[in-house]
Amino acid sequence: MTELDILSDILEYRMMLQEWYNHALINVVNPEAKALFTRLRDDETRAVLNIQQKLLRKGSPAKVIHKIFPARSRP
Repeated sequence: MTELDILSDILEYRMMLQEWYNHALINVVNPEAKALFTRLRDDETRAVLNIQQKLLRKGSPAKVIHKIFPARSRP
């Protein structure tokens, strides 16, 4: 199992949790519980974004910046 596979599995799990918190928010009436579920959902949203960014970085070719700005030899 590669690092990309592991990150993809974690992403899927975190998105499932995010969906669960959203569903729970619909049914909860207690304001304190609603605030808790909102905070937990927001934490999962941040985690999902971080994992998506890691997946994008891992999937992009290495040293792309060198293709944009080629290194110049110094005299």
